[in-house]
Amino acid sequence: MTYQDNLLISVPDWELYLKETAFQIVQEQSPAKLLAVRERIYELLSHCIPPDLIFKGLLKELVKNCDNQLKAEICAEAARCQWRSARGSKVIFHLEEFIAKFMAIYKRFIELSIADDFDD
Repeated sequence: MTYQDNLLISVPDWELYLKETAFQIVQEQSPAKLLAVRERIYELLSHCIPPDLIFKGLLKELVKNCDNQLKAEICAEAARCQWRSARGSKVIFHLEEFIAKFMAIYKRFIELSIADDFDD
């Protein structure tokens, strides 16, 4: 729930579920986690949450954990995957592709950050 101008606004359950999904993606980047997240995305799609909202919601939550250089790369991948999903027939493949690309980009960033810390 959020407060806006003294009004209590409740966040829909699917948005909370999507935020939790994004949190899980940031916490672990592995094939097992990708499979678990895929099931969560299926759950959202089976409850008629539009793919565009899933893309936008994931992107919004995932970039909160990125620096500016990473944000540009992640946004470009999200746009490319979303554009392809609008022209394809299996939306889950494109959502999964975006998540896998995010995981790869984010993991590379974390590993480089750790390596830079050891060099100093």
